[in-house]
Amino acid sequence: MDEKIYTRYFRAFGEPSRLRILRLLASKPLTVNDIVDRMKLSQSTVSRHLRVLRDAGILTDRRDGQCVYYSLNKDAVETCCTSFCDGLEIKTRHRKK
Repeated sequence: MDEKIYTRYFRAFGEPSRLRILRLLASKPLTVNDIVDRMKLSQSTVSRHLRVLRDAGILTDRRDGQCVYYSLNKDAVETCCTSFCDGLEIKTRHRKK
């Protein structure tokens, strides 16, 4: 993984509201309205955060009629974090060196 991808991921991870969204989406897919209700933020703010996370590859989205469900892209996040730690020669739970 190159540095541009790490920069995009860690910039996306670097905002507390986005981290809260990731925690919500770690358990199940949610719509924008579901996230707005749980986080007590405006729809435009949540949509902006979702766009940053999706553009970084951290989230995926799936349309079902008029609803769009957002999900955590766990494989992409694990790959990023593991390869970043490997590059720094840091042992992780999933990969022991």
